[in-house]
Amino acid sequence: MSMKTSMLLLRRVVVPALQSARPLHTRSKSTMVSAALRNEVTGSPPTITSAFPSQHLTAKVIFDGETTADFKYIWLRDNCQCSKCVDAGTKQKLVDSPALDLYVKPLSLTINANGALEIAWKEEGGDIHTSKYNPEWLYKYGQSFMHNNFASDSIDMEMHPKRPEYELWDRTVIWGNFPELSYNEFMETETGLYTWLNMFYKYGVALLRGVPTEKNKIVDVVKRFAYVKETQYGQTFDVINKPVEGSHLAFTGLHLTHHTDMNYREKSPGMQLLHCLKANDPKVTGTDPGGRSFFADGFHIARWLEENEPAAFHVLTSTPVRFSIKNDGQKYSALWPILCTNSDGDVTEVHYNNRTMKPLQAPTHVVTPFYHAYRLFSEKLRDPAAGLEFNMIPGDLVAFNNRRVLHGRTSFDARKVDRHLQGCYVDIDEAFSKYDSLREKFYN
Repeated sequence: MSMKTSMLLLRRVVVPALQSARPLHTRSKSTMVSAALRNEVTGSPPTITSAFPSQHLTAKVIFDGETTADFKYIWLRDNCQCSKCVDAGTKQKLVDSPALDLYVKPLSLTINANGALEIAWKEEGGDIHTSKYNPEWLYKYGQSFMHNNFASDSIDMEMHPKRPEYELWDRTVIWGNFPELSYNEFMETETGLYTWLNMFYKYGVALLRGVPTEKNKIVDVVKRFAYVKETQYGQTFDVINKPVEGSHLAFTGLHLTHHTDMNYREKSPGMQLLHCLKANDPKVTGTDPGGRSFFADGFHIARWLEENEPAAFHVLTSTPVRFSIKNDGQKYSALWPILCTNSDGDVTEVHYNNRTMKPLQAPTHVVTPFYHAYRLFSEKLRDPAAGLEFNMIPGDLVAFNNRRVLHGRTSFDARKVDRHLQGCYVDIDEAFSKYDSLREKFYN
């Protein structure tokens, strides 16, 4: 991908309100949310038209003459943004929340010359404390109070600019349009790094081409945006046909069905990278050597299940399944539903690995519905139309969201195929932290 292409992509993605993909759940837009989107697109910040005391220890604030939000006094006092209440350098809170008067009342509420809400409070000892609330900041949090929303992954008031929505995909979406970038552009330009991280965030998978085929180059790639997460397999691991009894089926030439890694851990790694060091390129040999990598978007499959088989969707989001593994004298075990959801009901994680899933422990009446739901999900997942399959060649490096995108490998004959991948894991919030900082930089 050229620099020109990268810049076009950059300009396209930095206005999140214009993204075409819809989230896992489509909800009606309220007046306040619609106004928020208008403000974000037009760049016009909200203004406070009026503010006055209301009932039940509440301040009523009206924005732009049309949108009303109610703020409890205790919340306003607790979230004063002045230098006495928030450290200017670290932005960490200095107010001792448990020490505040639950029934605190303001002495006055006014809109100052700068358009901010200004509140005077009487402190213990008789001192007056003045709080000033920026209209845009107050407006963002007002959305939660307006619509009785709890905090969730989809409503992060501290996130600016907002992340784009995920681009859910199947073969028709991603075929011929696989999110990829050259190694040099990724390593040498900040725009390239941002472009690649943006593709990884949106699709849950992104490829680098032309990575030098040297061991531990994968670590250099990770250092561009995060840190390697060390596991029981070390900082890095080698996927190579050298089976050791009691180790892992990945180190054989056997077919590996779709799966996510390490569901048996307290928290499975969010990001996995695989760098192809050696492989038989079918374009060179003229034959298919096997060992093809395949990927599928678990969030896309989850949406399909929810829309077409809601009862099965409910089973997979509500039935805990045990995953366990024992190797090299270590044993790991954890309980997860196949599909994890947040407080909004949106799917946020997929935990699926038939090889490490243990016998289901559940009430008898749940067993048959679970196997039915598990089969529906698996059949859709294994449908060739659901994903993408290709031969990784030396110099390819693929990264994927291990809690969203399922991966696998076709079988190969180790006597004829010289295949060597080096892999590692990354805490996904490290990658997203870099992504968010670059988004803010380019957005501004």
